[in-house]
Amino acid sequence: MKSKLRKITINNLIYLYVVTDKYHHQTSTNTLTIKIFLAGHKQTPLIIDFLTLDHIYMGQVLKSGIKMYNYNRSEEEIVNLNEPKYIRELILLGRAKGWEGANKVEKQNGLHYLETLGYDVNILLPIEKAIE
Repeated sequence: MKSKLRKITINNLIYLYVVTDKYHHQTSTNTLTIKIFLAGHKQTPLIIDFLTLDHIYMGQVLKSGIKMYNYNRSEEEIVNLNEPKYIRELILLGRAKGWEGANKVEKQNGLHYLETLGYDVNILLPIEKAIE
């Protein structure tokens, strides 16, 4: 059986990660979950949940790619969280927020992570949240 875990190395540390999503029928939303482990520390993952609208044709848009504006770069880009460059940014941000790989942390709000990285997340929000 093939492992779903993918590997990325950052600053000589090896991380394993998996990207999954779950559709919520009652609210037409979708949660993309990225679970990241420091190699050898499977009991203390960094778990980042992205609760977004579910696109009728594309499903979880952060898994297939969506055009988002980045205020830090002053440009739009296609964001696909399956790409290692985004996983790297999420790991570095998780470390900046106190996750070291061997310590337990609460589940993290992925939309807050994207905002911290400079992205306008309004396009991802369920309608009732975007109006607030």
